[in-house]
Amino acid sequence: MYQLDYVPIKPANLNDYFVRYKETKDEKYFNEFLYFYEPVLNRNAQLFINKYSLDNNRINDLKQIFSSLLWSELQSYNSDIPLLQLIKYKVLKAWHEYVRTVCGNVHIDNNNLYQNLRKVALLYSQQPNDKPLEEAVTDIANELNISKNTVRNCIITSTQFKQNNNLDIHNKDNENYFNLSITDVEINTLSPEDIYFKNEQQEELKTALSKLKPQDLRLIELVFGICPDCLKSKEKITIREASLIVGLTAEGAEKRLKKILKRLKENLE
Repeated sequence: MYQLDYVPIKPANLNDYFVRYKETKDEKYFNEFLYFYEPVLNRNAQLFINKYSLDNNRINDLKQIFSSLLWSELQSYNSDIPLLQLIKYKVLKAWHEYVRTVCGNVHIDNNNLYQNLRKVALLYSQQPNDKPLEEAVTDIANELNISKNTVRNCIITSTQFKQNNNLDIHNKDNENYFNLSITDVEINTLSPEDIYFKNEQQEELKTALSKLKPQDLRLIELVFGICPDCLKSKEKITIREASLIVGLTAEGAEKRLKKILKRLKENLE
């Protein structure tokens, strides 16, 4: 997709292309970056497609969204932080916005509704098959602190949204603050650029976790099953079980967890 009629010399750091563009305003540097970065972009876009059961013909749209967003951000780029690091969350958000507005079988008015839809669909997919619908609706409403009517509407809409294109809207969203790259890739498939950005994200997360109070850090460790020192996965337990260990009520632990995640999000953005 990003072909050139010549073979450019690849710099040691791809971010140098953005620096050169800012210095010269010569678009060839942006084009050369895309030329070298396309294999990584192909892999990330394909993994996103696989994860959310999108049609394979969506890949060029995702790539175009990435390059357009990158170009837009490049115009105001003025930082020592690599540009790809700065836009990683924006790209993921833009891809999900594409899913919301283009890939579904029904119209979803806004992102808040889309996020509620995904949360409800995920929880509903985890309910036992023999559980009465209204009981499931009540449990989901209580867990998400939304009305039963909202839950019912989301269940109906999520079913309609997936028709015809098999979109897995309730896929467990691992793109949270403990997923250390845009997509999950085995380390032996990563390019040097991938490894660099992954390491950068790990350091950011470690720094953000180190700023938490001991009780909050312990809660994160227990509920998400993550070692705060090395970020390796460990056994998870429920919020209720974790609340007993850290000395909180289950409701108190859930509220505390929401505040912690909001604080981590602010530190990582």
